[in-house]
Amino acid sequence: MSKKKPSQLENELVTEIVIRNICAQLSQRNWSLKMLSDRADLPYESVKKLVNGKIGKPSFISIWQIANALDCSVDGLAGRSAPSDAVLKQISENANEIHRILSQMNDSGYTK
Repeated sequence: MSKKKPSQLENELVTEIVIRNICAQLSQRNWSLKMLSDRADLPYESVKKLVNGKIGKPSFISIWQIANALDCSVDGLAGRSAPSDAVLKQISENANEIHRILSQMNDSGYTK
């Protein structure tokens, strides 16, 4: 099965999401672009161009270095974060309830 190549619009959308999330991370930490470039070991001008949208398709390595500097995942920067603790707790509670119902059905001799 072959995968569809991302369109130009999809690439632009992902880049915009990454930029928005980098800026949010910088704001939360009260970091400057210079601080990020130093911590990511990237040239300041490259980070500045990325954040200003001048780089249409940033390299994975650059995004990876930025994610490491910000102590977050590449998926997080791309807007694909792991489920929150609250979501995981709800999934667990639902699984426990399903297990309880199935056990009751089994104990009562229910069969298909």
